[in-house]
Amino acid sequence: MQKSGRLMLLIKSWDPVFVTGSAGILFLAQCVAQSPSVSSGQRAGATQLAGPVTWGSPDQRYGKRRPVTAADRVGIENYRSGRKTPIFATNFSDPAELHADWNLVSDDNQWGDYQSCRRPGNVETSSIGLRLKTLVATDCHHKWSTGYISSKAKYSYGFFEATMKIADIKGMNNAFWMTTEDHAETGDHFEIDVSEVQYPNYDHIGLQQYPAKGNKTLKHTGMGWGAKFVDDLSTGFHDYGVLWTPTEMIFEIDGEPVAAVVTGNAVHGPTDIAFSSALIYAGVPEHPDGHDMVVKTLRIFALR
Repeated sequence: MQKSGRLMLLIKSWDPVFVTGSAGILFLAQCVAQSPSVSSGQRAGATQLAGPVTWGSPDQRYGKRRPVTAADRVGIENYRSGRKTPIFATNFSDPAELHADWNLVSDDNQWGDYQSCRRPGNVETSSIGLRLKTLVATDCHHKWSTGYISSKAKYSYGFFEATMKIADIKGMNNAFWMTTEDHAETGDHFEIDVSEVQYPNYDHIGLQQYPAKGNKTLKHTGMGWGAKFVDDLSTGFHDYGVLWTPTEMIFEIDGEPVAAVVTGNAVHGPTDIAFSSALIYAGVPEHPDGHDMVVKTLRIFALR
């Protein structure tokens, strides 16, 4: 789908969620507000869980799991239905808008299980969306390079949904995530892992607490879920999202809630939005180059 230009949306009834960064490169996006309207690229049907989600870590003070409910499904559908207009939406087709709204991140992590660095040259706009390319590295400590962007604008509570297709190789972390700014009153900040998808059909969803800068007493902790699906998630585009309120988060895939956590006002913005790929798990093939993660659209809605 081609954009006809930029349009600032200013609706007085919305609570403000832009905190810093670009005033917004916004366009009327009802046509991408709900997943069935995605018209280009290979769209997969709604996926289904292969079984109950698993617990990868215990509940924490800031995050206690609860069962998903029919009300969660209704709440998510209210945003996906097209009846609400997003405060920000993009199809990642315009290089100028990409550079205006996003930071192209470069890193070369040599800790953990990283097998790739991330470079701005691996980030590419296209007619089917944002491509985070896997390439042979030329200027880092790893053999391979992948891509990573983070938003310049910051957001608070709302509904966040991206349409993505994961790389079709083992070993890749295909990630859609957010990191809040430091909370001075509690000495921490949070990483919200909307989706960390692994080929062919596994998704890690989670919430992690980190110490704020200068806090030497708080230790990193996390809680989350593992979700396995019946479909190969690399064969087409799927929707991954989170409905974030002051008291809880509800995570969904293709409109179906798969996990919910009660946060009790512990997690609040402002936060950025990030998309990244990284070769970090076991099973990386001999030649992973050319196997890319693609983000077709991002839609952000103010909490109503």
